[in-house]
Formats: sequence, structure tokens, C-alpha cells
Amino acid sequence: MAIKTRKVGIIGAGNVGSHVGLQLAVQGLCDEIVFYDVKHDKSYGEALDLLDAVSYQPHHVEAYAGTIDDMKDADILINASGNPREEHQNRLDMLEGAVKTSNEFIPFIQKSGFDGIIISISNPCDVIAQYLQYKLDWPKEKLIGSGTALDSARLQMYLSEQLKVNRRSLTAYLLGEHGDSSMIPWSHVRVAGKTLDELLEEKPEMYQMDSKEMVLQKVREEGNVINQSKGCTEFGVSSATAELVRAIYHNEHKILPCSVYLDGQYGVKDTYASVPVKVGKDGVEDVIELRLTVEESAEFHKSVDILKAHFNKALDL
Repeated sequence: MAIKTRKVGIIGAGNVGSHVGLQLAVQGLCDEIVFYDVKHDKSYGEALDLLDAVSYQPHHVEAYAGTIDDMKDADILINASGNPREEHQNRLDMLEGAVKTSNEFIPFIQKSGFDGIIISISNPCDVIAQYLQYKLDWPKEKLIGSGTALDSARLQMYLSEQLKVNRRSLTAYLLGEHGDSSMIPWSHVRVAGKTLDELLEEKPEMYQMDSKEMVLQKVREEGNVINQSKGCTEFGVSSATAELVRAIYHNEHKILPCSVYLDGQYGVKDTYASVPVKVGKDGVEDVIELRLTVEESAEFHKSVDILKAHFNKALDL
């Protein structure tokens, strides 16, 4: 019996794609990484640089620049294509460029014969994930957007810093768009199983935090702050993507907030949006439907309506 090694293809060898490759290699999540970029010299250079880094890591990894045809036998394909967000843009403003780029490589995926799991992290994340699923006619459980995985990590960081509780002891998600209309279902934020409101009421002298409105604003704005400071976000999203890859390869059945196709859950149909889902070797195994308050449900549906409108706009481009 031949042993199959783990192979990942990365479309886009820019700041994000290259750091995804580094995370996969450093964490030993795969054995072979193929970079594809329209600028072949860029993918070639990133592959060489990654191989240098692997020399001092405990895991053997092969990395090289190739084509999407070279990814046909990969298990996972990661879409990290596109340009960094400009200072004046929000994520939805990137739609036209992202659709144009997607249309350039979609025929290559179709021609290659690749039939694995696709993780899309290009912005606007939720809309491009749905656009790829629609254009490729891909199994919905096998096309996942990284969505609010990064936003949720930022929320956990803020709560951890303010409450002085390790973030691994917190359960907190953002839902909806990976962007300015995202929302926090505060009724489901937990600290060691206890609701946040209960904790704050019981021991106000020990646990304090900014207003919920301020926390949401800070989480939404962090990407802008990072972009203005260093030109792009790359570490956080690459780490979130690696977490998805690990959940798939190790069949962890792990609950992660990411963008998936909703078919009636949360009262939403035919739309990609970020919600907690169970992820394993076959992709999305289950959508976890939180019981939202009336106010939370209204916020979530407002975000979904924005995503629907932009998906329809993408189809008209």
C-alpha cells in the first residue's frame, strides 16, 4: 500500500499566501506546497525562501513554484490571490478586482481535475467564497471561506486583555461578514462556561471591560489599523488558515467560525456568511446554529443582506 503525502496548493504568493505556506511548513501540517502566482518569479522566490526556513524546522517539507495543473492531486487548495487593501478601501470595495482575478484562475482549476477542499481567504472573503462555489459548481461543504475566524481571534484577544483571562478560556465569535457589518452574539460569549454578563455582574471589582459597542468597534477597526501601520494583514489570517487546514487533515471535528453556505440555518438561504461550523476531513460537517436574541438576529440578517447584495453585484461584473 502506497502512503499518500499531504499536498497543499496556494494560489497567490503575496504577503498572505507566502505566510500561509510558512505556517503550514513550521507547524508540519503538510509535506508538499505548490505556489502559483501570475508573477512566476515571486512564487519561485517564496518557494526557495521557504525551503531555506525548513532547514531549521523539525518537519521535512517540499515547496516549489508551479501551475494550478500541478495542484490537481492536492488535498487542499488555498485561494490567497489579490492585492493588499488600499488605505481608503473597506473589504467590499475590493470586489471588482477580486472577481477579475478569480475569473482568471477559475478555468485553470476546472481544467486541472482538482477535486479536493478549497479554502478561500481573499477579500471580500464571504462574497468571493460564494462566487467561487457558484462558478465552479463546487460541493458546498468543500468550499470554505476563512471568514470571521480572524475577527473572532481579535475579539478573544481584546476580551482576554480586559478581563485578564487567558483567551483559551473564552468562547467568543463574530458572525456575518468578515468586514464592517460583522456582529457579536454577546449572549453566547462564555468565560469558563459562564456567560459574560453573569461574570461581570457577580464580580465587578475583578472583571471589567469596555462597552460592548466599543469592543465591536475595536475589533472591526483592527484590520484598518494594521493595514495603515504595515501595509497589509498577514500573520493573523495565515494562522487562522493553518487552523482550518489542521482541522481538515487531522479530522478534528473542530468548531471554528468561518464562512460557509447557509441553506436555511439562521433563517438564511443561498448565502455564504460566517457562523460556527464543525470542520473535519470532508470539510464542513455541520453548521452550529446559535439561538440568537431578537436583536442579535436582526444584526446578523442585516449583515447577510449586505453579503447577498454584493454577491449579486459580483455576478453582474
